[in-house]
Amino acid sequence: MAIHSRPTFTTAQVTITNDDEWYPLPSIKVGEGCEVVIKSSADNTAPINVAHNDDDSKAAPFVLDNAGDSISLCIKGTEQIVVSSSVAGQVVELITEK
Repeated sequence: MAIHSRPTFTTAQVTITNDDEWYPLPSIKVGEGCEVVIKSSADNTAPINVAHNDDDSKAAPFVLDNAGDSISLCIKGTEQIVVSSSVAGQVVELITEK
C-alpha cells in the first residue's frame, strides 16, 4: 500500500486567557482521511480540557493531564472543538494536514 504525502499542513495555537472559560479552536478545514492533533504546550502548568462544543461534552471533557500530552481526532473541521483550563495562560497547539 502506497503512502501519499499531503502538500500542505496547518499549525495554530490557542491561548487560554481566562480560567474556566471555553475557547474554540481556530476554524481549519481538515483534509479528507486526515486527523487533527491537539496538544498541551510543553510549557503548560495545568491540565487542558478538550470537548465538543455542546453542554454534555463540556460537562465531561477529555483531559490532557500533563504538558506535552495530545489527542488525535478524525474530524472534518476544528470549529466544533473547544478547550479550557482551570489556570489562565495555558496554550493549546494543533496541527493538521490540509
